[in-house]
Amino acid sequence: MARAPLTSTPNDVNTDAGGVLWSLIQGEQLEFPITINFVNDASVGYEYEAVVLEGLNTSAGTKPVLPKSLGEWIKLDVRTRTNRGVWQPTTAYDTDQIVSYNGLYYSLSGGISRTSSTPPSGDSLWVTTTPNIVYVRFPRTLGGMWATQPTAVTNTYGFFELRVTETGVNYPRTWKPVRGMVEILFSPTELVP
Repeated sequence: MARAPLTSTPNDVNTDAGGVLWSLIQGEQLEFPITINFVNDASVGYEYEAVVLEGLNTSAGTKPVLPKSLGEWIKLDVRTRTNRGVWQPTTAYDTDQIVSYNGLYYSLSGGISRTSSTPPSGDSLWVTTTPNIVYVRFPRTLGGMWATQPTAVTNTYGFFELRVTETGVNYPRTWKPVRGMVEILFSPTELVP
């Protein structure tokens, strides 16, 4: 788990001890997968919360070390996939659903109510995966109301954190496995009506 300062931003979310840097261009709306190593099945028994807090940005465009007092904040959507259990040839599956087959997990890459007698190991629409992946969604409006906006030569930053909390237990444990910064880069298309 990340225990380094939030401003330490190497790229590898799963193996580095530091924070992550999400680099987005103004107006981009993207979804990123995050593997939660201590979770067996992300769709059962956990609650996820991801937030971005506006940093104390300056016109110099350097990474801030403090959040902006009374700054903007946003809760990001965190999506999990549905684990349908052991694959069955007569069951209908939808895109992004997970099944297990012969000791491996597979995710359907396309289709709605798709049935096939071809097992996932021989079907190109099923791709190998793990059931402990969540998807964090960054909306296109992120950073749009921040006091300092990016320019062609400077970026703005916010602080990011993902929290994972157990559900259905008397003393729920809470982890914060991914922390870091969100970098917002200038976009000419955001200025053109």
